[in-house]
Amino acid sequence: MAVDRVRSVVFGEAVDLYESARPGYPERLATEVLEYAPDGPVLEVGAGTGKATAVFAARGIDLTCVEPDERMATALAANCPGVRVQVGIFEDYTPDRRFALLYSAQAWHWVDPERRWDLAHAALAPSGALALFWNHYLVTDPALRARLAEVDHRHGVSSFSLHQDHPIRNEEVQHLLTGDPRFTDLDERSYTWTEWYDAARYLDLVRTISAYRILPPERREPLLAELASALGDGIEMTFVTDLTLARRTPSPS
Repeated sequence: MAVDRVRSVVFGEAVDLYESARPGYPERLATEVLEYAPDGPVLEVGAGTGKATAVFAARGIDLTCVEPDERMATALAANCPGVRVQVGIFEDYTPDRRFALLYSAQAWHWVDPERRWDLAHAALAPSGALALFWNHYLVTDPALRARLAEVDHRHGVSSFSLHQDHPIRNEEVQHLLTGDPRFTDLDERSYTWTEWYDAARYLDLVRTISAYRILPPERREPLLAELASALGDGIEMTFVTDLTLARRTPSPS
């Protein structure tokens, strides 16, 4: 399936909301990814405003970030001043060296599925690590989650709704496990935590999700109003970060 380029950069319309409402990533994830990867330069694909970048950059690594949206890239450079930022899509990026680690947080599905694995392989040094991870959002209370899902359905949001019962597992896991000989040492890990969102911040989170952002205002605003009426003062969220790790197969000796 081709990448929807318009939808892939719709987040740039809501840079401030994205930065304030989206959750970050666990420190333990960054620790374990860097333990898995060999030492050397690191490449991030689809860095956004730096929600994952900040966690990795704090470790003092040599980090280059590719981000397709200029608005997001501006925020990224301000939030993480010590990293190199390349504005553009990964498909057009020409690495000037091989990387010990390539990671992508919440963004790998925006890379052309016909080329993403070739591009990752080409960017990585032999035995370099690939780390792909996503935050899945789950409303903790099942009854409230069902009410919010009903509102979504009534307004025509079903695919990629924020209120699904079960987060979608990484499609990358399924692909990598089919036996691509260019990658080895596959590993899957998961990290879970809860966080309280007041009603205003939660609605801001909704506004950052592409399934809602692409709606015209005359459809989106009534949906948000109905969600707000069901929320009360706020909502407990359960966040699950799924991580897929793989290593580029070493070159034959």
